[in-house]
Amino acid sequence: MEPIRHIIGRRSKDIRFYEAQCTDIDMTKKELVLEQGEELDSASNQSTRINYDYLVVGIGGTYNTFGTPGVEKYACFLKEMGDVSKIRRRIKDAIEKASFANISEAERDRLLHMVVVGGGPTGVEFAGELHDLIADDLSRWVPELASKIRITLVESLPNVLPSFDKKLVYYTQLMFKKTGINLLTNTTVKKVDEKTLTVSNSVSGSETEIPYGTIVWAAGIRARQFAHTLRAKVPDVQTSGRGLIIDDYLRVQGTEDIWALGDCTVSKNAPLAQVASQQGKWLSKAFNTMAKDRNERTISGSSLILTKTSPFVYSSNGSLAYIGGEKAIAELPFFNKSIVVGGPFTSVFWKAYCLWELSSVRSSLSVATDWAKRAMFGRTISVD
Repeated sequence: MEPIRHIIGRRSKDIRFYEAQCTDIDMTKKELVLEQGEELDSASNQSTRINYDYLVVGIGGTYNTFGTPGVEKYACFLKEMGDVSKIRRRIKDAIEKASFANISEAERDRLLHMVVVGGGPTGVEFAGELHDLIADDLSRWVPELASKIRITLVESLPNVLPSFDKKLVYYTQLMFKKTGINLLTNTTVKKVDEKTLTVSNSVSGSETEIPYGTIVWAAGIRARQFAHTLRAKVPDVQTSGRGLIIDDYLRVQGTEDIWALGDCTVSKNAPLAQVASQQGKWLSKAFNTMAKDRNERTISGSSLILTKTSPFVYSSNGSLAYIGGEKAIAELPFFNKSIVVGGPFTSVFWKAYCLWELSSVRSSLSVATDWAKRAMFGRTISVD
């Protein structure tokens, strides 16, 4: 993780950083309302107002439960840094409870059953990493329990990784079968209770109750609250509940001098990390181009960007996913075709790409060091 102040400290001193939540916007005055405090309803919160000339909304998304009962209360998520500690604690507590001799075998099986909901890249990669933890480390720490730990991946569609090539989907499902990861496709979670989840098969229509010890929800994203706050200012134009509707210049429709990018937007591009990265680079270049012509300051940025730049066009760099067992899959563009590969070598390529995409040499060295320590000494599930 790279602290924001480390990033802005290497750049212009004109940058100001506020750790706060933006709770409202006045588009007429071009003014934002910021709330500083741990909880928005806290009496100790302090409100601050700041003005803007141009506004870029890049707030990302948050987990989407699709209104499934019990998910918020009982599931772990994969969005925030705090989620890591929560997952570690759940897994550690489940293993420690399962080690007691005075519990029933049924209860032990429940505690050692780990369920991942969502068969996209996030869910697949987490299931793969979870398998590695069991095979490489828990098998040495708790050998009497490691062989009893089960992983189940639940996906509502017919296959996992629906955006990948069919050959890679087949390869992933084959590797999961070999490593003992149970796949439940065409399966939707209906509700989550404290110790069980109820799933429904879309083909047979049957419902099944599945006991679990740890459940991790990676089944999709939705817009954060500020996106809905901004949408409410122009409800006639911003009609999508999924996020902010933008055009090919990343302008938020129905507003003036407001742009948006990443997972909080609705556009013809998929909500992918590389889309958001390219959008950010494109928009920064567009602003720099606009800033060169200071004689046109009287023209709004929303109008000026049309004359100074070309529309944003996303160029796919391919798709990568780690599937466990030091194997990965990749779909890479090559002229007008795609190269699909999978296996141990692809895992090396995946790691190299991850290091390349990090924001600084400091972060790259830190991650590489962590991987080296893991290879020499194993993982840890110690809780912060």
